[in-house]
Amino acid sequence: MEVFTRAYHHDWSVVAPIPWFPLLPFRTGKIYDIYARIPKSETFRGHELSHPRYLVTPKIGMPLYGNWFTRGVIDTVRAIHKRKPIDVIDGHYIYPDGTAAVRLGKALGIPVILSARGTDLNLYPTLPKIAPIIKTNLDACQHLICVCTELQEVALKLGVPSNKVSVIGNGVDVIRFQTGDKAQARGNLGLPMEKHIVISVGGMVERKGFHIVIEACARLGHKDLMVIIVGAGEERERLEKLSASLGFTDQVLFPGAIPNEQLTTWYQAADYFVLASSREGWPNVLCEAQACGLPSIATNAWGMPEIINDEKLGILVNERSVEGFKVAIKEAMNTKWDNVYIAEKGSSRTWHTVAASLETIFQNVKKTFNSLD
Repeated sequence: MEVFTRAYHHDWSVVAPIPWFPLLPFRTGKIYDIYARIPKSETFRGHELSHPRYLVTPKIGMPLYGNWFTRGVIDTVRAIHKRKPIDVIDGHYIYPDGTAAVRLGKALGIPVILSARGTDLNLYPTLPKIAPIIKTNLDACQHLICVCTELQEVALKLGVPSNKVSVIGNGVDVIRFQTGDKAQARGNLGLPMEKHIVISVGGMVERKGFHIVIEACARLGHKDLMVIIVGAGEERERLEKLSASLGFTDQVLFPGAIPNEQLTTWYQAADYFVLASSREGWPNVLCEAQACGLPSIATNAWGMPEIINDEKLGILVNERSVEGFKVAIKEAMNTKWDNVYIAEKGSSRTWHTVAASLETIFQNVKKTFNSLD
């Protein structure tokens, strides 16, 4: 957003709704305490950010989320539009966010661009009660941006015209993520200097495949190999038990969730980045690791082969299994990597590059929409 504003002089208002939960005088679940304490509005670098609330009922009621999301944001968006007329609505995520975006676009007479980022197209169209809503949102928007080609292919199969969809992968913050001194990074984090370190980053859910990474590394049998799993979530206890059952506890580190601005040091301390996800859109962590010069081992699926698009950048694993990743990690450990080359390639897709592509689409959509009035 900041890059877009600087380069193209756009005025942005961000509406980022959060699930509603009352602020109670006692502690509840950690995530609900966080939700309850988020302010309803704030300013970031001169830009307006609004956080209206919307109802969510975990594990039930998902087909209603689009309705509840719309009700939660409509007054906020109308108020913004009244103060400074909106030219384009940029909706990220096809559902439920996209439902609110296309309904508001229709109500206010504003063109809508939706972005498909992953689960909204690689999972939701398989859910019988959500699939028709996804189709409605795709039909109603003026343009669709997919972060990888495989998501675009899903959109085309759902009937989106080819001239209405573009592929624009995410950019990387090259100011934050860059190469550094490995020994210094390890010293700062208290990590052993002599180990080969594999790092994987993400929310601890099953589809991220951290269990595959741990078992694959354990079965390699290298005493000088260390695995770092950065993140938090429901799978942590299971992963800790798995490590213990493999006799690998002393070689696995779970530092928990690390703020994005502190991740660079962890990447710089590692030797290899591994991502064993079953599905992704365009995983930012893979781009960040590349920008820090790390060779990557990742599942050959969704946006990952578009990031590891050169054998000098890493290894794609066709068989998402313990054996598949064991073989790939062993190959990576026996390969001499050019970390400078990896960092240069990883840093080439800047936020400015992405902003230029977005600007073209925004201007074309606005021009076409206005010509139809």
